[in-house]
Amino acid sequence: MADEHFHTDHLVIIGSGLLGTSVAMGLKKRGFTGRLTALCRSTASADTARQTGAYDHATDDPAAALKDASLVVIAVPLGGFRAVFTQIAEHAPRDLVVTDVGSTKASVIDDAETCLDDLSRVIGAHPMAGSEKSGPQAGDADLFVGKPCILTLSDSDDPDAVALVRSLWQTLGMSMLTMSPAEHDEKFAVVSHLPHLAAVMLVQVAEQLGGLELASTGYRDTTRLASSNPPMRTDILLANREAVKTSLDALIQQATQMKAMLDQGDEKAILQALSQARDSRERWMDQARKDE
Repeated sequence: MADEHFHTDHLVIIGSGLLGTSVAMGLKKRGFTGRLTALCRSTASADTARQTGAYDHATDDPAAALKDASLVVIAVPLGGFRAVFTQIAEHAPRDLVVTDVGSTKASVIDDAETCLDDLSRVIGAHPMAGSEKSGPQAGDADLFVGKPCILTLSDSDDPDAVALVRSLWQTLGMSMLTMSPAEHDEKFAVVSHLPHLAAVMLVQVAEQLGGLELASTGYRDTTRLASSNPPMRTDILLANREAVKTSLDALIQQATQMKAMLDQGDEKAILQALSQARDSRERWMDQARKDE
């Protein structure tokens, strides 16, 4: 059953893809009794959302969907957030609570500030869950179970709105972390956005210099992120460009140092760099296993 503290009369999910539909499915599985509406980009998308059985109603009409909404989950690509906030400003009640699933957060706040007068009930969230599959048909009621969700909070946030959003993600089985939008974006540039770019660049080097016909499991695992959705990843990189550029500068510095070690044939320095990286990763893996 759903967390007894979580209830909202009318939850609208804007964007009925994998994450949005998984939210709806997860809530229904856990006994949510409020109304669930999908606000979709087209009538065809609304028809597809309806077919999942995850929603009580699906529409491409923002006025109809938002007029009596009490909580909105934005689950569209980052490039679409400003248009969504414009719809919310035009059609939603003033006491609406808003959260999202975006993987950058400062850009979300910037878009919200452009369109909304009051951000106290806009509570940024990053549920760290996903799948190699996409679309509403890939929805999974247990997608979020056991995964972390980061809330990006500020001192001006409405405490009741924060409590409602926190209980939403907890009801779906997530463990909660909090940090500022800036801290979130800086850290995710390092551990998520930079690794994606590194995988892309490894593929580009192999295309340039050859060798793909010899590649096996190590190359496959190292470059897995290069198969991520390109339009979605482009949105993320541009939304978080300053933090990504900082992390790229650090990677370039590390690459330059490694090249210098190779130029000098410095076996001791190379061994030390490889050992330090292995030890750091092992400590992280040990902690991750303890946290499971």
